[in-house]
Amino acid sequence: MDMALIPESPANKSTTVRTKNRTQPFSQRALKVGLTVLSAVSASGAAAVAERFFVTPKRYPRPAVELEALQSARHLLVPANRDQSSLLDEPLAAWEWGHEGPRVLLVHGWEGRGAQLAPFVEPLLAKGFRVVTFDAPGHGNSAGEVSSLVHFAQAIEAVVQAYGPFEAIITHSMGGAATAWALRNGPLAKRLVMLCPPIAVQDFTRQLTQALSLSDSVRTNVERRLARRFGVAPEALHVAKVAPNMRTPLLLVHDQDDREVPIACGEAIAESWPGATLVRTQGLGHRRILRDPKVIAQAVRFVAGA
Repeated sequence: MDMALIPESPANKSTTVRTKNRTQPFSQRALKVGLTVLSAVSASGAAAVAERFFVTPKRYPRPAVELEALQSARHLLVPANRDQSSLLDEPLAAWEWGHEGPRVLLVHGWEGRGAQLAPFVEPLLAKGFRVVTFDAPGHGNSAGEVSSLVHFAQAIEAVVQAYGPFEAIITHSMGGAATAWALRNGPLAKRLVMLCPPIAVQDFTRQLTQALSLSDSVRTNVERRLARRFGVAPEALHVAKVAPNMRTPLLLVHDQDDREVPIACGEAIAESWPGATLVRTQGLGHRRILRDPKVIAQAVRFVAGA
């Protein structure tokens, strides 16, 4: 079912999430210099600052195309969870399109928004589905400054509890890894589609410390702090470790030219997830894949069981 096959090579097999090929903004360059100085004095102090940077997503302005898509949706709220173990202490902004039929959930990635997956809405409505999406904690219209894969996973579970059952979940980027983590606690939908999913949180901690020119000891300290914060070690947040126990049918679509999450991540997940189907694309990168008509059509056919 490959849309475009790619040759096997060491570069293609790397699962290291890559930094974006662009000039670092002044704020990040200043942070890098400051952390270099701080790490020479206090590795633990540098780790504390780096950890905060790691769990604080940037909020980007919502483009006009997303605003237009949300105008045709009904606004929903996902209730906060007051349980002491929950990270969801504020309601989540959510939206729904359609009035009848089974629901499909759209899950965005890190520093994204649910409406980024709006191109899937009309094709799903045409197949008789209703469509729900939301903004994760610290993203889009949802409250909060701190977020993480664990926040995402708890948010997905909360949306399923509030508005499920779902016929399918379609995810992008870290939304896929978070959905896999949430699936440890039981089925969330009948089918799952992942677009360009990363495989391990440690890929991101390595990316962060490399971008900030921090030492391996600082990275290890950051990971220890994250483990204390969330009650789970970063090395456990690895999709391939939970995938062998999964039974939800999975369609995974990944682009060979993805410069943010290499296709080797998708390949490793597909290899470890029983019965998963991997579709390779070419020339779509990490975000244009969300707007590609062929990708959307294939995902909708899979959701519809065709």
